[in-house]
Amino acid sequence: MALCELFDLEELRLLENNLEDLGNEIFLAQMLRGSDEVRLLISSDETPLAMAREDGGWKAVSFLWKEPSDELIEMLPGLDISVYTCDTETYREAVYDHFARKIMNEVEPALDDVPVDRVKKVSNLVWKEWDFRPGDLCYDCCCGSGVGSLALTKVGLRPFAFDIDAALLSRGLRSGRLQAWSTAQLDATKASQYLERAPFALMLMAGDINVGNTWIWQRIFEQVLLIADQVMVTVGSQEEADTLRSWAEAKGRSPKVFENERDPFYDRWVCSVR
Repeated sequence: MALCELFDLEELRLLENNLEDLGNEIFLAQMLRGSDEVRLLISSDETPLAMAREDGGWKAVSFLWKEPSDELIEMLPGLDISVYTCDTETYREAVYDHFARKIMNEVEPALDDVPVDRVKKVSNLVWKEWDFRPGDLCYDCCCGSGVGSLALTKVGLRPFAFDIDAALLSRGLRSGRLQAWSTAQLDATKASQYLERAPFALMLMAGDINVGNTWIWQRIFEQVLLIADQVMVTVGSQEEADTLRSWAEAKGRSPKVFENERDPFYDRWVCSVR
């Protein structure tokens, strides 16, 4: 559902520009200006989700990862407020959809170079390695243009994809491999700050892990371990997979490393963690 529809509006401008902005309190001050006409969106337990105000067009601020300011609360009794209700998950998906469509419409997509058989190979890997139920949530970490998400969908998992590269996300969204309501532009080194724990997480082709970038891959991998019960990461070499295994063991997890004969290049080695 479009964000504007939750407020029964035809158009709405969200003040925050991306997922990480949702925790920034600076946007609250912009809601102190505008007309007396206000629309408040709350959850079924009356938790504030967002506030919209008419100001030469409707603008809104989100309360997903920040509370309404004292100044905002104090001025509410003097405003003409209409209250709307939806569940938190519906609102969250509408916010993801809002940001993703902005990327899809405004960012030039990366070139598409996905081999035609890769989705099938990844689907088979997931199907053989994990014991899951249809509809289980699986994060597609550092998702690129969405090969993992499409593979997860084909086996019945429910993907949520994130990556920092807007051009790759734009390609994935335009191709249909990624869905707007379940995609976010997010720095993977901060994933646990924004995402709740899920049963599964997949990270494809996490390489090249070398001396120069080991520190950043370790931070990303440790974040992925924080957001999922079972994690599967593919890399190009056994050395990289063994490095991942050592990081998982250092965090008290149980990893195994194996060679993936389905794909001699993209997903040659696998580190699977419980």
